[in-house]
Amino acid sequence: MDIDLLYLVLLVSVLLIFHKLTTQKRKFQHEKQIPSPPGLPVIGSRPTLVLSDRSVIEECFSENDIAFSNRPLLPSRKFTSYNHVTIGAPYGNHWRNLRRFTALEIFSAKRLQMSSNVRAEELRIMVKHLFKSSLKGEKKVDVKAFFYVLDFNIIMRMVAGKKCIEEEEIDKDEAKGKMDEMTRIFRPDVTMALGDYFPFLRWLTYFGVERKLVKLHHKRDALTQALLDAHRNSEKSRSVGDSEVSGTIVDVMLKLQESEPDFYTDNVIKGIMQAMLMAGTHTTVMTMTSVISHLISHPEVIKKARAEIDNHVGQSRLLNDSDLPKLEYLHGIINETLRLDSVSVLPPRQSSEECKIAGYNIPQGTQLLVNVSAVHMDPDLWTEPEKFKPERFQDIAAEKGGCKFMSFGIGRRICPGASLAMRVIALSLGTLIQCFEWENGEDESVGAVKTKQNMPKDRPVKIIFRPREALVRVLDKL
Repeated sequence: MDIDLLYLVLLVSVLLIFHKLTTQKRKFQHEKQIPSPPGLPVIGSRPTLVLSDRSVIEECFSENDIAFSNRPLLPSRKFTSYNHVTIGAPYGNHWRNLRRFTALEIFSAKRLQMSSNVRAEELRIMVKHLFKSSLKGEKKVDVKAFFYVLDFNIIMRMVAGKKCIEEEEIDKDEAKGKMDEMTRIFRPDVTMALGDYFPFLRWLTYFGVERKLVKLHHKRDALTQALLDAHRNSEKSRSVGDSEVSGTIVDVMLKLQESEPDFYTDNVIKGIMQAMLMAGTHTTVMTMTSVISHLISHPEVIKKARAEIDNHVGQSRLLNDSDLPKLEYLHGIINETLRLDSVSVLPPRQSSEECKIAGYNIPQGTQLLVNVSAVHMDPDLWTEPEKFKPERFQDIAAEKGGCKFMSFGIGRRICPGASLAMRVIALSLGTLIQCFEWENGEDESVGAVKTKQNMPKDRPVKIIFRPREALVRVLDKL
């Protein structure tokens, strides 16, 4: 290229950039702009709004909820989300249809009642295993590993009708290896690629974080495709009728695929399966492990929860799903753990149009982060917010009103599986409280930390479970 022509191209490029910046400045100079550091339009970093004030958060997710109903379409997630056609799809008809399907066919009260036997059976197997192990002598139980086996078996049976770990495999090394692999493959993708925020660096980051995400996705895809093919070829999946309410989630989706093949594609089905196996296991296990951490350092809370269970359920049977609505204090324990140990921010949103928040102009394409911790630890909203006080949730309506409690999200993108998660968590923890006396198996107090910032994320929590004398007869019949 001629040197004069090159200079001309550079000059025109600079003038165009200058024109764009000055035009935008004139366009918005009469608007009230959010205070921020200088932007870097050439580099291409994303404008981001971080909210920590409850009143402003409520404004975002009331009159501006539709504007903030999108997730950022990050380049590193395009491949792993099958080109953004799964649960994280952009807000619109496709997302609404996906949401309607999950609400009716996975998380409706009818579906959850139908799957109650799955939760009960898998929990009884694990409790039976604990009981028999305790008869052989004291054993420190890694509760995180315990809950992973339980939760993956529950979700896999709901999704595909099969278990990850059979009862006779629980203590074998092969089972531990299999569970470690499942945990690694279906751990939620939370690591951000630098190229998502600095596009000019994507060629570099593609060979780092993004490449690892793609490799993991290939394994998820192969596993869920195998499950899908097995059901497609089975007599069971072909026998599910239009009005049939039984069958697994895969069965239901394959039947719907026959009538709506353009919507229920294999990629959409696999995306829902993967979402269940990721969000339905990891976060639930982390929550249950956190509850154990708090309870072991608050024995008075365990005693109060056990008294509530004995009062409403008795000691002649194990508690079941139908008992859960009566156990307000048990739910208070779970909610208080979620309040204290929630992640710092909710998954990001992105504005689909210009809007106003607290009188400020918010441009289209602004990424929104909600600082949940700031709200959950606000002394103006919570009395002694740093303390573990489950009784604060006895008046559930008062404590969870508005945007005061946001552990499962907020607005149209609120977690659709919250009801399932609460049932699994309450049934599992309630049964362990009902059936066993607990003793800390760690050298130091597991739950002594006062803030989640100081809590080790991957530290194993080990508990010694001893059967309660009053429940030995019930446990012996399992």
